[in-house]
Amino acid sequence: MEKATKIPAKSSEEIIEEAKKYPLFTFADILLALKAHPEWLEELRKLILTAELLELPKRFEELVQRVAKIEKDVEILKQDVAVLKKDVAILKSDMAYVKGEVGRLKGKDFEREVRDKYYAFFGKILRKSKLIPIPELLPLLEEAEERGLITEEQFDSFLKIDLVIEGQIKATKKPVVLAVEVSFSLYEEDIDRASSRADILAQLLKKEVIPTVVFVEAKNEILQKAEDKGILLIKATY
Repeated sequence: MEKATKIPAKSSEEIIEEAKKYPLFTFADILLALKAHPEWLEELRKLILTAELLELPKRFEELVQRVAKIEKDVEILKQDVAVLKKDVAILKSDMAYVKGEVGRLKGKDFEREVRDKYYAFFGKILRKSKLIPIPELLPLLEEAEERGLITEEQFDSFLKIDLVIEGQIKATKKPVVLAVEVSFSLYEEDIDRASSRADILAQLLKKEVIPTVVFVEAKNEILQKAEDKGILLIKATY
């Protein structure tokens, strides 16, 4: 099969000379001439359109390519942001864990400080203060459970009490026992534990027991709840 011969494009001068052969009297004559010679359309465009307008198709194609690239970059950016969000979520989780561990260690260290130097923390309130070891209370606690005076749940809860301090109120020399909860940051559950464990201790010892909380920091509404429940609050610096 023979290849089609490519006809070379005509120059502007050739097109003008060729057009002179066509009598053009009406607009219809122009249309018929353009249909017969499509190559004249390009020459007509050059006369009618400015260089900027002729460049529009090329510029539009460049714009399409740029938009496509931007869309691709945005998609990559979205993926990077998704990865970043995931990393931030992991970091937040890790920080929450670290914060919790630091808080727990601070609390344990503070509790140890109060236990080791209980006389310094309670010396302004009590005279002849004495730390009662929990093992000394175990026989009374077991007997109370056997007699049904306290439940198994109360038994287990009391074993987790932080301190039991015995002494005399300085102002009146009245003998009292303090059921002490130690908490770096005071929360409502600390108040509830101090109150319930003081009730248990009062049943065991048949003495006046004051629910007490030693703390470093607390919100005002928590302090108010503690006062409403008759909790002895001892604020410490640490």
